[in-house]
Amino acid sequence: MPSVRRAVLAVLSAWHGLAAVKNVCDLCAEFDLVPNAAAFGSKNFPAIERLLAPLHLPREAIGVMLAGVVAMESAIALAFARGDDETAFALGIVLFGSFALVDEAMVDYELDETHRGILMLLLTVYLVTRHERP
Repeated sequence: MPSVRRAVLAVLSAWHGLAAVKNVCDLCAEFDLVPNAAAFGSKNFPAIERLLAPLHLPREAIGVMLAGVVAMESAIALAFARGDDETAFALGIVLFGSFALVDEAMVDYELDETHRGILMLLLTVYLVTRHERP
């Protein structure tokens, strides 16, 4: 029978995996690679465009950034699924901590609130579920 700890970590794995898939759908829709992919997208591509608009970045640069996020989310999901919780939590904390820093730098406190909330969730789950090492 699975433990509550493993169940929570499985949900985090599925959540990060789903986020990765939804971001891939965003990329496919934004660059006209898959018809109707936008229906399943995360809407993160336009959010990044709005956030970074003052920097006047080309769409391809935003695409590369979102592809990097997909890679991180996929690695996090895989690490949780394989039971490598330390790596998964470290990557998740780096990812959402980075988002919070960018939000702060770009003075977007609405996104910052969301990213800080997810960061706090990851930190809390880490503290509650971690195993003490002898």
